[in-house]
Amino acid sequence: MIGADVCRKCGRPQDIGGELCPDCERWTESGADHLAKNIACFAYNDFAKELMALYKYRGDYAIAAVFSEELIKSWSAITKEVTIPLPISAERRTERGFNQTEGLLKLAKIPFTTQLKREHTEKQSKKTRKERIDQEQYFFVEEQATVVSKEVLLIDDIYTTGATLHLAAEALVSAGAKSVSSITIFR
Repeated sequence: MIGADVCRKCGRPQDIGGELCPDCERWTESGADHLAKNIACFAYNDFAKELMALYKYRGDYAIAAVFSEELIKSWSAITKEVTIPLPISAERRTERGFNQTEGLLKLAKIPFTTQLKREHTEKQSKKTRKERIDQEQYFFVEEQATVVSKEVLLIDDIYTTGATLHLAAEALVSAGAKSVSSITIFR
């Protein structure tokens, strides 16, 4: 679990808790800040990276079940009307056989909708930090009525630069969402 010394907006561990981290300062200054807040369940480190690789790329659901309790606790503590797992493209789903974020929600028995869709792009892990941040919009909302005037909660596995979550939030806000927050397993 992440302690109290985190960025108040994204949950990034830092020496000065409650202040904005440099990433959140950049998002705010850029005017592309559509994500109200992220709650991170755990700090991302080498061990976490290994665990997520086993789950995400090998489908080891036993590992994902370990995160359920903390995910449920975080989900229960945040205001939302609609919960949406961060989507993967149809091509990526075919490659992996499942959406890892939907899998996390199913194991935690958290209800969700899948109205947010994603066009296929190169894997985020293959991109540089700058390439991640400077991407064109690749999310769209399939049925806008699902999110119009609603408080939307996105769920994702890992928050690194924040680019993916910020693009998803932008698409949801553009479709009429009242606000967009997120929970990630790792930050």
